[in-house]
Amino acid sequence: MRAAVVSAVGEPPAVAEVPSPERPPGSALVRIEAVALNPVELHISRGYFFEGPPKLPYIPGVEAVGVVEEGDELAPGTRVRLEYIHPGYGRDGALAEYAVAPETPDDSDRRSQAMAFPLGDDVDPVAGAALGSSAYTALMLFDRAEDAGARVVGGNVLVVAATGAVGRCAVQIARKRGATRVVAAGRDAAGLERTRELGADDAVSLDGEGLRERLRDAAGPGGFDLVLEPLWGEPARAAMEALGAGGVLVNFGQVAGATAELPSLPLRNPGVVLAGHSSAWTTPAQRREAFERVHKLGVVMDVEELGLDDIAEGWRRLAGSGKPKLVVRP
Repeated sequence: MRAAVVSAVGEPPAVAEVPSPERPPGSALVRIEAVALNPVELHISRGYFFEGPPKLPYIPGVEAVGVVEEGDELAPGTRVRLEYIHPGYGRDGALAEYAVAPETPDDSDRRSQAMAFPLGDDVDPVAGAALGSSAYTALMLFDRAEDAGARVVGGNVLVVAATGAVGRCAVQIARKRGATRVVAAGRDAAGLERTRELGADDAVSLDGEGLRERLRDAAGPGGFDLVLEPLWGEPARAAMEALGAGGVLVNFGQVAGATAELPSLPLRNPGVVLAGHSSAWTTPAQRREAFERVHKLGVVMDVEELGLDDIAEGWRRLAGSGKPKLVVRP
């Protein structure tokens, strides 16, 4: 079969002929219809992920939709969603013509966790792949924020890196969860304009000097009730200082740096809360439930389809900002 294969750390995958996967008992062999590309793929392939360098060679692809060819519990012809947390650490992913995944996932093996679960026949394969981890991660961020005491209903919400896939979903979900005001922050001007179309009331550029002042001005006199931010580093500090009394910042990444110099005063007065979230530390059951929930919300995802032969270009574009969700049709 044809597959995209990462053979060297730091290099994009290349299309190669590889043996079709064997189906172990309790797993499904799936013919792949659509595979969504995600930024975490870059971190893994470059050796920057917190698990360390991947075991080479491996097939990437953390989420996909396909049709069962063989299975023990899943009948042939069943359309399923596949998830892999994370390819490269003992397991291949879905960026191939065929893939295998357990029909009942093993919660204890987080490094190479995978699962397959059925979708309704009315789910479009591209939409089922694209509106997956990005959308349910955004949804889980609001769950985590509310658990930490954030006011979402009637709240003033800032979404940092709002031009990315998770950010665009978060802007929409903020509205659907009852936020009164939503501010999008990002670096791509066209992407920020798109966030306005998706429901943002205001947009702030992350580029240039004076970010702290710009975010405080955008927050208004009462400050933000909630900040969702995947960058850490200086943007996290600027966003934290724009929170109001009792405001909550939920971090879910470290694109701008693994460390941030944070002042202690906002933690004490006005008593802001810092919280974190990682979908990699959620269970398969939690991810499946969040996926099913988010699909009922009517979140819109901008998508661009690629062929398997376009994978090197898709890999390059993953590092950009303000892009549509890239989905590969093997």
